[in-house]
Amino acid sequence: MVLKHDPIKESVYTRDKNLVVFNQLGVKIEMDSVSNAEYYSWLDDMIVRIGSLVKGAEIVEKEAARQSPPLNTAIYYDSADYRILPTGALLRTSCNKITHAFCAFKAPEDDNHVRRDHRFVFDGEEKRTIQQAPHSPEAVAIVRRMLARTDVEHPGTHLERTMGISPLDLFPAVCLDDYRYTFFAWLDGRDALRCSIDRYHVSDLRLPEEERERRPLSEVELAIYPRIEPDVARDPRVPELIGTLADALCERFGVGQTHEIKYQRSARTLGIAAGGSTSGS
Repeated sequence: MVLKHDPIKESVYTRDKNLVVFNQLGVKIEMDSVSNAEYYSWLDDMIVRIGSLVKGAEIVEKEAARQSPPLNTAIYYDSADYRILPTGALLRTSCNKITHAFCAFKAPEDDNHVRRDHRFVFDGEEKRTIQQAPHSPEAVAIVRRMLARTDVEHPGTHLERTMGISPLDLFPAVCLDDYRYTFFAWLDGRDALRCSIDRYHVSDLRLPEEERERRPLSEVELAIYPRIEPDVARDPRVPELIGTLADALCERFGVGQTHEIKYQRSARTLGIAAGGSTSGS
């Protein structure tokens, strides 16, 4: 797999008060058929080999990363007829009960595998409300109130500007509970990639609660480190490293890259289609 060198022409990560912009380079590989034991056997092999495949590369993990992955919950918002779904864009909240709560608009992936991510970071009581119950009426009201604001830039602003879809038309569509098993890749001892295997369950929030099913999905994401230093981001070994890891995964397990985002994979698994239909399968 070959990624173009230096596709990001501006800062990877910038923040201005509550608004964060993240230019994300990465690839995703479907891993539904691969167990954790098989995956970690591959990763252990790559920890030994990566330095001989990409000069100066090293793979590291945080303590207990394999035993205690964080649980992040995403709530995807869409219009009644799912106008965002087929575009490859998304608008969602993401939260962890300890660390964060934010709302993001991600534009579709460009030809260089880069996605522009605009985030509004919640704090105080709003953050706590979303963390405790991310699709509760109280949390949804906080999100919709933010999306209706005209005094600040926010994810809804960029959704409307990019896709022509009004943020006032959005309400929750899909819940995704994700256990993220993370590793990091360094170049010359400096952060380059943040990678993970995501084991997640999805459910359709537009069905009555008693009819909702939780369905499992898995994928590996090989992505640029959010706070990567500018000179490292320009290093041609960054896309080389992503491509090397992706090729090794695909060759080991006979799996392939997916261009569907998690929202699209989830919707397909749940039988949700653009236009507002649900197959019931």
